[in-house]
Amino acid sequence: MVRRLFSVTSFDFSLRSRWQAGVFLLGIGLPALLLGALAVKIAVAATLGASTQTPALRRAVALDPANSTLHHRLGLVYGYSLEEVNPAEAVKHLRRATELNPSAGRYWLDLGTAYGSVGDTASADAALGHALELRPMSPGFRWAAANHYLLTDRAHLAFAQFQRLLELDPGYAGPTFRLCLRASGDPQLVLQKVLPAGNDPKLKLGYLNFLSTSGEHEFAHRVWVETVAGGTPFPFALAQPYLERLLGLGRASEAVSVWKGLERLGIVPRPAATDADNLVFNGDFEQAPLNAGFDWRSRPAAYVSADFADSSAHQGSRCLRVDFTVSRNDESEPVSQIIPVLPNQAYLLIGYVRSASITSDSGPCLRVLDPACPGCLNASSETVVGTTPWHPVSLTFSTGAQTKLVHLSVWRARSRTFPMEITGTFWLDAVSLKAVGAMHESASLKPTP
Repeated sequence: MVRRLFSVTSFDFSLRSRWQAGVFLLGIGLPALLLGALAVKIAVAATLGASTQTPALRRAVALDPANSTLHHRLGLVYGYSLEEVNPAEAVKHLRRATELNPSAGRYWLDLGTAYGSVGDTASADAALGHALELRPMSPGFRWAAANHYLLTDRAHLAFAQFQRLLELDPGYAGPTFRLCLRASGDPQLVLQKVLPAGNDPKLKLGYLNFLSTSGEHEFAHRVWVETVAGGTPFPFALAQPYLERLLGLGRASEAVSVWKGLERLGIVPRPAATDADNLVFNGDFEQAPLNAGFDWRSRPAAYVSADFADSSAHQGSRCLRVDFTVSRNDESEPVSQIIPVLPNQAYLLIGYVRSASITSDSGPCLRVLDPACPGCLNASSETVVGTTPWHPVSLTFSTGAQTKLVHLSVWRARSRTFPMEITGTFWLDAVSLKAVGAMHESASLKPTP
């Protein structure tokens, strides 16, 4: 009997121990199973969330509803999808993304854009305001806010944002100028309200270049005058596109004004020994040419090279040397300069030249032509052939009634008689162009004020 009781007791204890162990294992295993299932759900949601298809993203959000990234992505798809655009759903999910992660500036920015698309301007303003508070130094956020204000006909707010944008990133200058001029139609208003205040000339020069390419030449020149009046020097490269455009358009007076402004600011150095009456800039080649504006230019050409710093000068320490390196019968114009002149005026051109072993009877010379009307003025000096010491060559010519600029160059014409091919070396120094005759009053154009 005692033995039987012991067996029953032992059996009860065994069952109780197994039940407790089962409960214990269940207590450990069930959370692990739940965590595993949750991990699977999150992994599946992440996989679906990588899609750009609305059904997949909806399933992802259903599986992981607390994931701000998934709500944001679904909101963007609803806002921009070509297949299933739904602005209201876009707002709903983008708003939920900001609720789940209120510190994400990008979420607020996209929510503001979505509000704008449904015409809720007040909510769009608030969302964009949050975005700018979170990311005040982001040029992209400023660009979006400025465009929002333009689209809602609040140009004064847009211009303030565009101004701050240009302070942060001048790379937005071109698109900013285009939008603001289109919105206002007033170049002066854009100058006053969009360009940052101060004397930094870089953005002003970018603006005048934009105006010039847009055909607003008069106002572009006004911006130039204001920029130079600021007195702050800047790299020549910033003004070069504007200057070259003026020369290409034949706007001689404005180009002269730009050049004189560059000289006043010390951006273009005046040659040290300049004859006031000589219209040729850097005629003795004592400083390296700019290859632009009213300085010497060289044109790359096969078999012809130009050296502006040759030491065997007629006077001073430098001169121009041109080498015809391979025997050929080509027309060439390796070096040139654009010079402002007066119409109906007689001029005298003088240059000192020498040569070594020029083989062709058609050697290099100095040529002057009117780039706007080559048929009206196209004159050249005597050519240089063989081997000669330093000696002057000269040319007298008169400008036409419309001539404002002349093109001076070292030029070699193709030969028509034997020996036709040219090789050898040509030197040039001390080049001058001066007005002569009764009509001479001033040989330089007066710049516009």
